[in-house]
Amino acid sequence: MKLRFFPASFLLLCLATPITYAKTTCSIESFHSIDIQPDTSAALVDKEHDQIQIKQKPSMRCANVVFTTSLTRSRVGHEMSDKFEATFFDNTKGTSHSISFDDDAVKAGYVRVGPATPVEAYVCFTTADAPIKTISCDVN
Repeated sequence: MKLRFFPASFLLLCLATPITYAKTTCSIESFHSIDIQPDTSAALVDKEHDQIQIKQKPSMRCANVVFTTSLTRSRVGHEMSDKFEATFFDNTKGTSHSISFDDDAVKAGYVRVGPATPVEAYVCFTTADAPIKTISCDVN
């Protein structure tokens, strides 16, 4: 009887380990903000007062981001494009819409990320008047 009980209890123990249920967390190690200036302008004509006001679109806010995750594994690169959120200095938030990695970091579309394997990515968010204050990530 004990021989049958041991393999069953061992299997149950392996399936119930904390690693099995641990939520993967993502941490931003560092980021460097990059602002892409628009090359288009708009003119607002006020005929009543004989004035022309030139307006320029806000800058596209992007950043070089170095991040890690609590569990090491390969992740599909393009699936992380909307997993970053920027908080701007005016306290508005924007979700990332594009991500790119160094060619050396991508192998067959996969990027290996973990606690001892930080990855650098170029992430773009949205246009905003205020620069990026902080960036967070939710990569599973």
